[in-house]
Amino acid sequence: MDKGKGINSGDLKQQNRGLILRLIATGECNTRIGLARASRLTKMSVTNIIDEFLEMKLVAEGERERKEIQGRSPVLLGLSPEAPKVIGILINREYCAAVLCDLQLNIVKTERREMEHGDKDWFLEQVFELVDHMMQGEQNIAGIGVASIGPLDVAKGMILAPPRFYGIKNVPLASLLKERYGLPVFVDHQYNSAARAEKLFGCAKDFSSFVFVGVTNGIGAGIYLDGGILQSRTGLGSELGHMSVDYRGIRCECGSRGCVENYASTNVICQQVEAAEGRRLSFAECCDQSEDAVIDRIITDALGKLSICLVSVSNLVNPEAIILGHESVQLPDRYLQRMETYINQYKLSADYHHIHILKPYFGQESQLVGAACNVLDQIFRGKLLFGV
Repeated sequence: MDKGKGINSGDLKQQNRGLILRLIATGECNTRIGLARASRLTKMSVTNIIDEFLEMKLVAEGERERKEIQGRSPVLLGLSPEAPKVIGILINREYCAAVLCDLQLNIVKTERREMEHGDKDWFLEQVFELVDHMMQGEQNIAGIGVASIGPLDVAKGMILAPPRFYGIKNVPLASLLKERYGLPVFVDHQYNSAARAEKLFGCAKDFSSFVFVGVTNGIGAGIYLDGGILQSRTGLGSELGHMSVDYRGIRCECGSRGCVENYASTNVICQQVEAAEGRRLSFAECCDQSEDAVIDRIITDALGKLSICLVSVSNLVNPEAIILGHESVQLPDRYLQRMETYINQYKLSADYHHIHILKPYFGQESQLVGAACNVLDQIFRGKLLFGV
C-alpha cells in the first residue's frame, strides 16, 4: 500500500468479498462458520456476503455437511456453475497459448500456436484468434490475463523488447486487448504469474515466501515475499538468468560475462550433449537418458552453476522454498535432491532454516494457468466483480 493512503469502507468491503470468494474457490473453507473463522469476520458479515454471492450466482449451496455429533449440520458452499470464467494468454519464444479457466483454476479448454516466425501484426493476429476461440460459447468472462516473457512494462501492459523474439517489440498488448474485447486485462511476467498460481492453488499454498525459477532456453524467476509478488515501480521483473556465476566467463548477449543462463539453460545442456556424444536430443530426452555418464556429468555441472546462483538468491530473500518449473520439471528427482543439499549447505543460514526444492503442482502448465491467475488474483483482492 502506498504511504499516506488509507482504506475507505468501500475498499474494505470489496476486500472482504474477495477474501471470502478466495477461501471458497481455493477449497480452504466450504461452510459459513469455517469462513467466519478463517476470515475473522463476524458470522453476520459472512452471511451477508454469501447471500450477495448467491444472488450474483457466484456460489451455490449444496448438501449439508455430515456430522457425527448432535446439532444442525452446516450447508456446504461451492462455486456456482454460472460463475464467470477467466482467459489466460501465455507468450513465450516458442509458442503462444490460451486457456479458459473457472474461478477454481480448472481448465475448461486450451489452444496453442507455434511461434517460429512473424512480425508484430502476425503475432497480434495469433493472440486475437486464440482469445476469440476461448470466448466462443461463453457469455460471462471476468477478464483476460497475460503471462509473457520480458522485459515488460507491467503497469502499462506493454511487451518491450524481448531478446530473440523475432524483432517483435513495443507491443501495447493490454490496451489492444481492452479495446477489442471490452474486458479488464492484466499483464505480468510469466514466472510471476506461475508463482501466483502455485501460491493460490498449487504446491506453495503453505509458504509465505518462495521463488519460482523457470528453466528453459533462458532462466527467469518470480519472487513471492510475505503476501505478494516482489515487483518494483518500474514494472521490470527479476532477471535471474543474468546473474553472473563467473565474472571472467562466457560473454552474454546482455553484455556481461558469466550469466548463469549461458551455462544452465536447457538449450545449452542439449548443445553440450550433442557436442560430446554426436546426438541431437531434446531436453526431455536428455533427462530420460541421464543415467548415461556423459549426460549426467553435463546436467550435474549445469545445475551446479544454477545452485551457486540460487545460494545467492537464498541469502538475499531467505525463501521457504524454491520451485523449479518450465522445462526443469522433467529433471529426475535425484537432481533436485542434490540441489537442495547444496543450497542448504552453503547458504548463510545453513543451520537455522531449511529451503525445500520442489517441482510445481501444475508442471509445465504453471505459466499458462498463471496467466489466468493474474485475473483471479484481482478478483480475490476485491478489485473485480464487486461494485461498492
